[in-house]
Order: sequence, then structure tokens, then C-alpha cells
Amino acid sequence: MFSGSVLNGQSSLEITTEISDDKSDLEKLQIFLNLAEETKYVDLENAISYARQAVQLANTTQSEEGRAKATEALGDLFQMNNNFQPAINYYLISAKLYNSLGNTKKLAEVYGKLGRLSYIDNYNLESAMQYYEKALSLGIELNDQDLIANTYNRIGGIFFRQKNYEEAHYYYKEALSIWERSGSEKGMAIALNNIGEIYRMQEKYDSALNYYEQSQSLNEKINYKILMATTLENIGLIKSEKGKKEEAFVYFAKAYKIIEEINNKERKVELLLTMAGQHNRYGNFDEALKYYKTAYAIATSSSHWPHIAEAAQGLANTYEKTGNYKDSYSYFKISSSYGDSIDQRQKNNRITELQSRFKSDLQEKELQIAKNEIVLFENERKLNTLKLNLLILSVFFLVIISFLIINRYRSKIVKERLIRQKDAEIHAAQKELMETEIHSKDNDLMNFALHLVQKNEILQHLQKELKKLPCGSDEETSRTLSELNTAIQQNLSLKEDMEEFQHKLDSSYDDFFNRLRARFPNLTKNEERLCAFLRLNLTSKEIAVINYTSVKAVEMSRYRLRKKMELANSELLPEYLQNI
Repeated sequence: MFSGSVLNGQSSLEITTEISDDKSDLEKLQIFLNLAEETKYVDLENAISYARQAVQLANTTQSEEGRAKATEALGDLFQMNNNFQPAINYYLISAKLYNSLGNTKKLAEVYGKLGRLSYIDNYNLESAMQYYEKALSLGIELNDQDLIANTYNRIGGIFFRQKNYEEAHYYYKEALSIWERSGSEKGMAIALNNIGEIYRMQEKYDSALNYYEQSQSLNEKINYKILMATTLENIGLIKSEKGKKEEAFVYFAKAYKIIEEINNKERKVELLLTMAGQHNRYGNFDEALKYYKTAYAIATSSSHWPHIAEAAQGLANTYEKTGNYKDSYSYFKISSSYGDSIDQRQKNNRITELQSRFKSDLQEKELQIAKNEIVLFENERKLNTLKLNLLILSVFFLVIISFLIINRYRSKIVKERLIRQKDAEIHAAQKELMETEIHSKDNDLMNFALHLVQKNEILQHLQKELKKLPCGSDEETSRTLSELNTAIQQNLSLKEDMEEFQHKLDSSYDDFFNRLRARFPNLTKNEERLCAFLRLNLTSKEIAVINYTSVKAVEMSRYRLRKKMELANSELLPEYLQNI
């Protein structure tokens, strides 16, 4: 129990006494959960012990909600301890309990944690995506925008770890968009920092700094210290990449000060390792050794094996650079032993947890079997007294019921066959009618469009021919030619034809426009009309004649439309529009 530590001014002995004095089991359960939460950054092993006691109390009180919370807490703690398989096992138990309780929100949160662990534990992207899809589906069902955004952010994290920065950027942007709409400043800060990380990995440092600064502004506003420290560390790394050593260590120092304030040992060790690595980079081996030793001491005190291994490896490498091969070899052995121990510990934990789950399931099944045997014995005793009297009657009723069932089944089969036939006929007729109607509307639009093309082509031809006629001295002839030219020009730009055509388009292609706007909400009216023309298989020349514009202008419009729709070069625009 929390030996030698103090929580809110109370020793672990005082807390234990307070728990056992006058609290009910359910109250004790919640206190143990609170203790596990408050101590997990200070003493992880004790936090796990508190969570286990919460599980025991939940089993004693038969509180399904308590068991769900306690097993989820154990999953969180084992994850922090990098014991991923036990964490996954506890999350699975928690998910089963939340599902039986109908707590959809908590179930979705646990699915999100399972998705993350499935990837971290064995890089199983498929399994992780399945859990994220479940979480996303539940988030959509609940209309929980924060949950949806969190899931997008986690999917982005998977692609980021795979260095698939394009996909990661897409999901981070989606998460940022949702958080912006909901006004979640914490979520926005997280997404902005993550997008900054993408640009940092791509060595686009100015863009990365821009996103970090936006994230930091929100962090300071809401006093989100853990992310504040992370963002400061990231900015320091960029300053270092730009060769601004002094500025880099100023940012590292600011981040370290915040981490000390919140007393997060895990992040403290990670930041110390970062600073040690940076000192190594600049050849400051004495400083690097100092930070590695501090990180090693903190990791050893909290028994965090992965950090112990990493700090020992850093010390081994730095001592080697200084020519101190004796100490280098000593720390190299420590690093190797802890690396091997981590693998073995995870295997042992997995075996232990599986054995524990097996024993628990076995006990539950044995108890259920015993109860079932008692019920069966009582039923058998009652049935024996009635069996003789009911045997003949049962056979008689069985024959009648069998006959009725067979007849009903046959009748049902016949009816279902007739219904299927009728449904198929109706469906085929509806499909044929719909296709005929669509074909008729398309033909009507095509004929009208071709009419406009032919009319405009004839008028344009007449206009050209009139311009070729010599301007004679006859004033009346000149005036007549001018009036004819004006009349042709007016007919070429006649709005009534276009309005009628647009009306036909709107009425015939109403469904098409709705689908188009749903997929591409940023299209202009002219671009929507161009899509309709292309869906009718009109050529660029015909479209130019209808709109009284140049073929080049139509081609440029088509090019811009392809860019908005992000079509590959191999995709034909008209065919693509036909499938919308």
C-alpha cells in the first residue's frame, strides 16, 4: 500500500484507515478508483494495487458498473506500464460489461483505447481499424462530435507512426474541423500540434512553427499544461534543426519547468532523454551524461523498464564517445538486460492474465452448472409424477401439431414464392419505368441542347456572312444590314432560351444536382450546369455554342472542374459524372 508516499497531506496508512472505518463497499470501491487515478503518475505499482482492490470490491458487491470502471482503470494502468496484453484483456472485459450495461459512450471510449493498443502492441493495423470503426459508429449513433473527432485523431496517429503523413494529415484535419465547429479548444490544440508534427517530420519547419504557435495560444488560454510542455518541446526541436542551439534549450527548459509543476514522471523522463540527445548532438557530453543520469534515476525509482533501458542505452553511447569504455560497457549490459526483461515480463503478464481469466471463467461456469443441476433435479422430480398421465396425450398433440406445422410450412413456402415472384416483377417494372423516364428526360434535354446549338451556329454563320457583305453607299441598305446584325446578336444572347433550358435541367436533373452538391458542396452554379452538359455527352464545342463563349473557355472550365473533383488523369470526366 503506497509506502512512504503522501496524498493530499495524508499517508497511505491514514487513507486505508479512513476507507475501512465507516464506508460502504461501494463507497470504498470509488475511493480506490480515485486513489488509482491520483497516484498513477507518482507510483504506478501502487495505483495498480488500488485498482485491483476496486475490482475485488466490485466482485464482492456484484456491481457490474464498478467492475466495468475498475477493469477499465486496470487497462489504463497496464498501458502506462507498457504491459499491453494485460491492458487489452482488461479493456475487453470492460467493453463486455459496458455493452451489457448499455453504456454506449463508455463502450465507444474503450473501443478507442483497444484500437490504439492493438496497433502499439503488434502493429495490427487491421484490428486497430476495426475497433476505431466500432468507436466511430457508436460516436455517430450518439452524435457525439468529440468522440468522432477523437477517433479521427487516433486514426491519424496510426498513419503518422507509419510515416504515411498524407493520410495522417487528412484525419488530423478532419478532427480539427469537427473540434472547430464544436468550439473544443482542447481538441483544437491537440489537432494543431499534431499537424505541426507532420510538417516537422517533413522538414517544413516554418509551417510546423505556425501550427505549434496556434496550438500553444490555445494551451495557454485553457491552461492545458501537458500539451503546453509537449508543444514547447517540439518548438525546441525545430529551433535545434535550424541551428539555433541556445533558443532550443530555452524552450526545453520551459517545457521541463511545466512538467515539474504537474509532476508527470513519465513525461519528465522523456523530456530529459530528449535534452540529453540534443546535448549529444552538439558534443556537450558532460551535459548529456547529467540528463541521462537524471532520467535513469527517475525511471529506476518508478520501475519504468522501457525508460530504464533507453536511459542506459543513452549513457552507454555517451560514455563510448568520451572514451570511457568501462562505464559504457556496464550501461550497455543494463540496457540489454532490461530490453530482454521487458519482452519476458510482457509474456509472463500475458500468461498470468490469461490464467486469471481462465480461472475466473471456470469458477463462474462451475457455479452455474451447480445451479443448473439443482433446477434440473427439481424439474425431473415434478415431471416423473406427470409423465405417465401425459405421455399418451403428448403423443396425440404432437401428431396434430406436427400435421399443422407441416401444412403451415408448405403454405408459407408457396406464399413466399408467390410474393418473391411478384416483388421481382414489380421491381423489374419499376426499374424499366425509371430507366425509360430517365432516358426520355435525357433525350428531351439533348434535343433541346442540340436545337440551341443549331440555332446559335446558324445565327453565328449569318452574322459572319453579313460582315463579309460590302458596305455600299446606299444608306438604307447599310441600315438594314446593321439592324439584321443587331437582331442576330440579340437572338444569340437571348435569355429566354437559356432560362427554359435551365428550367428543364433543374426539373430533370434534380436528383443528380442534389447528389452532386452533397459530394462537392463548393461548386458554382456555372460548374453545376457544366456537369449537366457533360453528363449529356455534349462536346466542348457544343457547350461553347450554347453558352456563346469560346471552346478554350469551356476547356479551362473543364480543367478547373477536374481539379475541384480531384480526378486522376486516367478518369474521364463525362463517365465519372454519369456514375454520380
